[in-house]
Amino acid sequence: MAIQFLKTGLQTTVQDLGRAGSRHIGIPQSGCFDYVSSMKANEILGKEINSPVLECTMTGPQFKVLKDIQACVSGARINQITIDGVKVEQNKVLSLKAGNIFTADVVQENLRFYIAFSKNIQATQFLDSVSTYLPGRLGGINGSKIENDQIIDFEEARQKNSSYQSSGKYPDDLLTSIIRVVKGPEFQLLNNGSSSLESHNFSVSNESNRMGIRTGGDRFSIDDQGLMKSKPIYPGTIQCSNGGQPIIMGADAQTLGGYPRILQVIKADRHLLGQLRPNDNFVFKLVSIPEAIDAWRTLKKANPFICEL
Repeated sequence: MAIQFLKTGLQTTVQDLGRAGSRHIGIPQSGCFDYVSSMKANEILGKEINSPVLECTMTGPQFKVLKDIQACVSGARINQITIDGVKVEQNKVLSLKAGNIFTADVVQENLRFYIAFSKNIQATQFLDSVSTYLPGRLGGINGSKIENDQIIDFEEARQKNSSYQSSGKYPDDLLTSIIRVVKGPEFQLLNNGSSSLESHNFSVSNESNRMGIRTGGDRFSIDDQGLMKSKPIYPGTIQCSNGGQPIIMGADAQTLGGYPRILQVIKADRHLLGQLRPNDNFVFKLVSIPEAIDAWRTLKKANPFICEL
């Protein structure tokens, strides 16, 4: 045993990079919503980027350390992180000793942050992933979020198979006011097309979750007769109902959807969806496929560990 939770925060779950290659059998990918931040935390610790982490939403956990271990916190900016009441920093290796009390406060900006450990969290494997999928109660710790008084065990971690040398610089540029997109398969159903796209302002609804981000604010005008058959969707797919309100598919998104897929969030911005918090305002910016590819290259250059995906 290694840590015991005294407080769990709003929603703390075990995640890794998800279940790739299983959508054809109806299994969502799941995994860390902001996978760049989770990989960063593992990279700082010298771990493989797919190592299990704790994903914390809005408010962080408090736990007692039962056995010496190292940790790292990355992602949304937290008001305060303390070890036995002494303030410590994000994006740094933290040495936790048996008996220490680790506390993560509420986030100041964005929504989710990640806690990585020098040893691997023991959790339930399902389809080569320990990611928690709450609707199906798969993976994680009994398929659910962490509960008060729960104890998490750890196991020795394999050495990271990477030649990348950490520079020690990890900027947290989690800017979510502009989400870049490319045209989706049913983009032609959007009245006025790209001419009016960027003039629409949206807000994040309180009804949003890991399955999808529901929006408030402006609405699109869409020419949909309601006759579309269900089609494949993916995290980052933006569907639009007859009412014109976009829904952005999240990390736990289902595999099929019946609303027109008008847009797709580009790969370089998809991790930012996990940092959109209720009432945040944002706009979509339409880019070309070559621009989307360049954006991904730029993100990899700034965060070389992404090249291991």
